[in-house]
Amino acid sequence: DYNITYRAEDESGNIATLLVTYTIYEPTDYLSWDLSTYYDTAEGKTGTELETALRTIVSDYNYVSYDAARYILDETDRDPSNPNNIIILYSLTSVSGVWDGGTTWNREHIWPQSYLGDDTIMTADLHNLKPADPGENSSRGNKYFDNMTTADSYEPPAEVKGDIARILFYMAVRYEVLELVDNGSLINTSSYNMGLLATLLSWHYQDPVDDFERNRNEVIFSYQEKRNPFIDYPHFVDLIYGAHAYFN
Repeated sequence: DYNITYRAEDESGNIATLLVTYTIYEPTDYLSWDLSTYYDTAEGKTGTELETALRTIVSDYNYVSYDAARYILDETDRDPSNPNNIIILYSLTSVSGVWDGGTTWNREHIWPQSYLGDDTIMTADLHNLKPADPGENSSRGNKYFDNMTTADSYEPPAEVKGDIARILFYMAVRYEVLELVDNGSLINTSSYNMGLLATLLSWHYQDPVDDFERNRNEVIFSYQEKRNPFIDYPHFVDLIYGAHAYFN
């Protein structure tokens, strides 16, 4: 583990620091891994071949409507310390899980709904939906994700950056029309693009998979009968995006 402290100072003398821990792992022969039965057809694959295999695997699913999500998200994102509450995205507060018409929490599309066209399957996918504070949901809007909040980008809390990245990786694999890009100018309501890819790759490693994500994956699988591969096997990110400039 390497602890790196970044320091910035502006012209007025204001100073900010950020401590980031980078973990260096021994090289691993991921292609030799014996995966679970669900992922049998993905074994030994990399790049677009792996992406295609995973798309085929997760395309076999049980449709759950967007309306039904109102009464499922209270289970997918249940507060481990209070079974009557949920943890809502962005503000990370614990609130009642009871659906009250969107006053306490509403359904946030991590890949913005406006970038999904009229496809009801994509817009209803539980993996892409999170309960969120209505105010923060509105502030985020359909901005892409980055390490700062601007008129075009949105930075979520560090505790969920990896969660968000893995949701977007899933969406890009599940739906062939979707693409993660590094150029914010390519992201608009007439495209199926989202980003920023390099940022999301860094978040994936900075915020590893935790038990909350694993439980959420299991609950969604019990309804939709499809999983998020990047939660089950985080190394799929290396195998699919390994040629990206982020790794070089």
